[in-house]
Amino acid sequence: MTDSLSLALHEHFGHSHFRPLQREIIESLLQGNNTLAILPTGGGKSLTYQLPSLLQDGLTIVISPLLSLIRDQTEALNRKGIHVARLDSTQSTEEKNEVIQELKSGKVKLFYTSPESLARPDLLESLKSINISLIAIDEAHCISEWGHSFRPSYLYLPKLIRKLKPQAVLALTATATKKTASSIRKLFKIKQSEQFSSSHRRANLQFRIVPTLTDSKKSHLLEALTNPAKLPAVVYVMRQEHCEEIAHFLSSHGLNTRSYHAGLNNEVRNKIQDAFLKDEIEIVVATIAFGMGVDKANIRSVIHYHLPKSPEGWMQESGRAGRDGLESHCLLLACQDDTIPLQNFTEAKRVSKTTLTNFLTKLYSQGKLAKISPYHARVQHDIQSSVMDITLAHLEIKGHLQYKEFSWRYIKLYPLYGRPDSLESYPPKVRKALQHILSLDDRYDTHCSQEDFGISTTVLWKHLLCLQQSGSYKLMKSGWLWHFAIKNPETDLELMTDELFTTLDTQRNQEILKLQQVVKIANSTSCLPNQLAKWFGEKVSDPCGVCSSCKGEKRPRKLPHSKLPELSETQLSILHELIEHPKKRFKTNQQLTRFLCGIGSLYLRHYWLNKHKYFGLLSEYPYEDVLAHVRASLNAHD
Repeated sequence: MTDSLSLALHEHFGHSHFRPLQREIIESLLQGNNTLAILPTGGGKSLTYQLPSLLQDGLTIVISPLLSLIRDQTEALNRKGIHVARLDSTQSTEEKNEVIQELKSGKVKLFYTSPESLARPDLLESLKSINISLIAIDEAHCISEWGHSFRPSYLYLPKLIRKLKPQAVLALTATATKKTASSIRKLFKIKQSEQFSSSHRRANLQFRIVPTLTDSKKSHLLEALTNPAKLPAVVYVMRQEHCEEIAHFLSSHGLNTRSYHAGLNNEVRNKIQDAFLKDEIEIVVATIAFGMGVDKANIRSVIHYHLPKSPEGWMQESGRAGRDGLESHCLLLACQDDTIPLQNFTEAKRVSKTTLTNFLTKLYSQGKLAKISPYHARVQHDIQSSVMDITLAHLEIKGHLQYKEFSWRYIKLYPLYGRPDSLESYPPKVRKALQHILSLDDRYDTHCSQEDFGISTTVLWKHLLCLQQSGSYKLMKSGWLWHFAIKNPETDLELMTDELFTTLDTQRNQEILKLQQVVKIANSTSCLPNQLAKWFGEKVSDPCGVCSSCKGEKRPRKLPHSKLPELSETQLSILHELIEHPKKRFKTNQQLTRFLCGIGSLYLRHYWLNKHKYFGLLSEYPYEDVLAHVRASLNAHD
């Protein structure tokens, strides 16, 4: 096996040797063992599923939340002549259907998709009939509530994977504490003996902390980036507006810089990413999404302009530097003030028992089959998307409901080539409905089809899709709906509310604990890489010798912070003005507190309140303090 693996490695990827633990992981998978691989960023995780996919019969499925990784690896492997396909949210319905047909043909060796896409009933049904040799789960820490970037969509994966019956499962992560690793092993039925973990420490990374007030950060940043030896660089910031502000500042000082964030469209983001990979851009100022799955080995500096949200995030983002093994720099511009907005984001996820009860009552009042509009549910109940996703995921895992399918409520139909084709072949009622929809300037509500034309919504959609497939008509769909089967309509909603409230509260407290740990490490005078490694349960001995602490750089005992003034009379007056506004948009304490702290929600966006001149009026103040003022003034429930 040893010789054949080395030969295959050289033949397919041109490498003469394996990186640490790659061989052991691959051998475990080829023996049919479910395996957990904890390798640092740049440790060669992708090879551990790419090589086995070429050595086994059947399909290898790679599940990843990272669109950049899916796109880049698909393109790179196709260039090598390996038949690879992908299915993700950026593709049209037609493209997705083509991919499913391609999978059925048996020609595809590697298939990349997201956890959300894997749950599609049509895709899942097609994959059940295919021989699957391996399923690899990238960013596997997302499944654990103890992980630093918990994603509810990952909670469905164990159940989906059991339906697909792969020969082996590979869970991959760069950052997992002992608790997170244990959770991953339990969920994917991985023996402890099949966990392979390398050290989180990398000798070529030099960690440095510069304690600073917010006003001094830009000068420290400029000082760090004017040295050509420390470029290319990634600067991580907290919010989209920081991306634009800092990128403009660096550009104005002659540095080749671009901003990268979710507010830019896919095409622009891809161009920036490609230019950075080709060294056409020296510095990217980004939110934390940038760099995940981006294969650039020569990043010389990673700078955290703001405090990271967790030790895992700090380690993972810093690990994007120096993947070529050369000396690289990881700088944190540390200010205690950063904890306020970070903690505010977490506190804003609060949901009251009243809100949970209202949401569950609406869901269960529909009987055995419930439909939810994700958009309207989040607006009506003012629930953050992550909170609603966690709620629904836990209800499904506990067996209270089952996701069935999704549909669209509204339709706009128009001919592609001017004059519509004849509809004479359609049944009279259907023909009448289609003619009516074609005559409308506005969209049609398909839920009215039974009352308007005597045909069910299902029948109408069947014929609408036939029209679309004919190639002569285009459908514009909107009003996304999720369909759930309610397993026990008589469930005790009060008990369910209490369970969900506890789950959400635990999740929020865990996030706050991780932020507090970041501050603790930043204040420590011990070796920084060792402090981070200890968080992951790693036993460390020798200090690195090159970080701020090891070099004995003088730092204050506590991070610098600004003194917040008491709320002014003007601010208090504005608060009362908002409360007494005739439209009464702020119906709960949480709504007004989020607004004042500058934390967006779908409810605020729906009513354009995120564009209001007073949005973020008290963003520098702790959420709890603002909430206390609101409670005293608004006299509403949370």
